[in-house]
Order: sequence, then C-alpha cells, then structure tokens
Amino acid sequence: MRNPPLATGTAALIEEFIARTRALDGKEVREREAWNNEASPDAIRHFACGTDDDNPLWLDPAYAARTPHGGLLAPPAFLVSVLYPILHGAPMVAPLSSLIGGVEFEWRRRVKAGDRLRASSVQKASYAKTNKAGRKLIFVISECTYRNQADEAVATAAGTMIRTLQEGTELLYERPIKKYSEEEMAKIAAAYKGERRTGSATLFFEDVREGQALPPMVRGPLTIGDMVAWNAGNGPSYKAGRRGYLDLEKAPHNAVPIPQIGIRVKNSQQHEDFHLAAQRGMPGPFDNGVMRFAWVSPFVTNWMGDEGFLKKLYVQVRRPMIYGDTLWYSGKVTAKDAASRTVSVEITGVNQEGEVATAGSAVVELPARGR
Repeated sequence: MRNPPLATGTAALIEEFIARTRALDGKEVREREAWNNEASPDAIRHFACGTDDDNPLWLDPAYAARTPHGGLLAPPAFLVSVLYPILHGAPMVAPLSSLIGGVEFEWRRRVKAGDRLRASSVQKASYAKTNKAGRKLIFVISECTYRNQADEAVATAAGTMIRTLQEGTELLYERPIKKYSEEEMAKIAAAYKGERRTGSATLFFEDVREGQALPPMVRGPLTIGDMVAWNAGNGPSYKAGRRGYLDLEKAPHNAVPIPQIGIRVKNSQQHEDFHLAAQRGMPGPFDNGVMRFAWVSPFVTNWMGDEGFLKKLYVQVRRPMIYGDTLWYSGKVTAKDAASRTVSVEITGVNQEGEVATAGSAVVELPARGR
C-alpha cells in the first residue's frame, strides 16, 4: 500500500529541505562541538567502557607499557567522540526521521594517550530518491578529517545519513520484541564468556590464510543501558528540560515528535519517550549506525592483536536494532596482500531472527614473522 499524498505544506517543506541541503554540498559544516579534544586516559577509558570494549591496551597502563607501543592507545573508534562523523543536512523545521546507512573510517596513525585532536567535517554530496513504497529518501554524505597536535592526518571518515518523512505516529520499522528463553540466554552468556582476544600473542601476516574465520562476538540483547553507556562514552547527546527545548529550536533537524503528548524531543531520547507514551516496545531504529560501528570495531581489534593496525573499517546497517535485539558477529579473511602485509576481512552480523542486520569489511596490517 502506497503512502497517502503529502499535505501541500509538508511537501513544500520537504522540497525546501532538499534544496537547502543541496546548497551545502562541498562546504564545511559544523553541527556540534567536540566532546573530546584530547585522548586522555580518562577519556579513553570512558569511551571504551561506553562501547563495551575491555581491551587492556586501552585500559591498563601497566599492560600497555609492556607492548611495543610503550603506553596506552585509544580504540580506533575513539575518534567519533572527537567529532561525530555524520551530518544531517540543512537545519530546519521539517517532520523528518534519521537513519544512518553506513560509516567508514580509514586510519593513517594510531592515537596514543595524550594526543591532542581536532576535526573538521564537509558535506560531500546530497541527493533524493523515492523508494518502492513511494517514500522520498534524502541522502546526506559527509566526510570528516581528524588531525593530531602535529597537524598530521590521523584518519578520515565518511558517513551516510538518510532522512525521510516522519508520518504521524507511524513507525519506520516494527517487529515483536524478542523474549529469550533460559536456554537462549545461556547460549548468549556462554558466548560472552568465550570471547577471545589475541592480545600480546602476536598474529603474524604469514600465519593468516584466506578463508580463515575470526573468533565470533555477540552484542545484545540491546537495552536502555546500552544507549545510556553509548551516550556517556560518546559525549552528552542532549540536554533535558528548558535547555534541551532551546537547543532544539536552534537545531530542529534533531527533533522527533511524540504525538501522544504533543512535544518534540531530541532524536536520541525518543526511544524512552515512545516506550513510556505508548507502553510498547521500542520504535526502530533503537541504536544508530555510529554506535553499531563502535561496537563492531572490537570484533576486529580483538582478533588482530596488540601489534596489528586497523587501516580501514566499513560498517553498513542492513536492519535497525530494536529493544532486546542481539547480533551475532562472524568474519572471515577474504584476501591477503604480501607487499603491504594487509589482510581483508568480511564482516556479517545476524540478529536473533536470522536476518543479516550488519554487513561490513576491514583491512588490517599485520607484522611479519622474523622482521
């Protein structure tokens, strides 16, 4: 069934949003201030804990001092807390929802504890298309560059934001909330306890073969606690009360209507409010693509070990995660390049319904044996 025609006023707003967003193509855009501008041990710990990453290379100074790096490193995904790698298009009052389609990083240098960091973002492109259901989708492509205190480029990031019409109380994605049996929870608990990390047991390039599987990883069931931890690790995502209301007047593209009580709230707050207002499970999506990216990163860094270097990571959201969802991650080596000592990895995340919810890829540089 096709969506009903837009009201004239709403249609005009969407077209205005598209035109104003296209006018930003190729320009530097700054939507928010940096939360972290230094990779201090406390900031690193805060981010690692917020993204469920307990690698001692980020968290244990004594352990990190014994590695070839001589001290703590920041997780590769830490940079998203320096500057969020997603742009939303022109800020204006329009009933639009936000979906992050994909996030990709390319690193040139490791981030060490004590590094001072800054970043800039450019809206690379934007375009609109209509899907099979007749819904207009607006794509905003962003690019961020992260630099250290020596003005060296540490990494670049690209992100895809998809904006679409929020039609009243309609949910973009709905499915019954999963209730796990004792046996299912025991399987998840066993996967938690069985998670493995290469760590100081060096993974050499020569020992990796094409088709080799990475140790599996499980994340979920997703709860409000995960979102709270993510927001804390990535920086305060919203202000409440009067300050929050005034902030949304300045950035209305971040607002989501709660029709049941006639207010607008920050998009990252909508999940709790929908739940309380409608007394049902969470509307989709619950997590977002940058959170998904930060969760997938340890899947690769745990496998590559202390001396590996994550050069590229791409994470695509195929299905949103709603409250209670669990993702089972698997990966395999798809290619090797002897000249650069890099291996390519394919990543897949399957939810408890058997759906591919995450797709991705990584390129990792590994040390050579006997170098």
